Amino acid sequence: MIRLGTTLRCNLPPRHIWVVLNDPCACEGRVLMVNLTTLRSSSVDDACILDHADFELLDHPTTVAYSRHETGFAAGLQQAIDSGFFTEITPVPAATLRKIIECGRRSPDLTEAAKRMLPPP
Repeated sequence: MIRLGTTLRCNLPPRHIWVVLNDPCACEGRVLMVNLTTLRSSSVDDACILDHADFELLDHPTTVAYSRHETGFAAGLQQAIDSGFFTEITPVPAATLRKIIECGRRSPDLTEAAKRMLPPP
């Protein structure tokens, strides 16, 4: 079941990690997802930097790619998981999820429509 904090790995290269940032039940079945990607000097998104201390599966500085956020229906995401496009992995810790959400509220790279899908502060 897709819920706030569901964490997935895409099974296609570059195999990014994706995190669900909302409760689909509170958004008429819609989900908001962001991916985690390697932090580079050319990275557009730098509002939220994570490392191994934030999430044990990270082994290098990582940024949350708010500019590449995706929205859709939880049912469609579940279908993508069932078809093998994504694999559910260990969820990000609660503190890291809160950090990603709070940084998303301030990020210029997350659309206003997406920000409205975030859980209340």
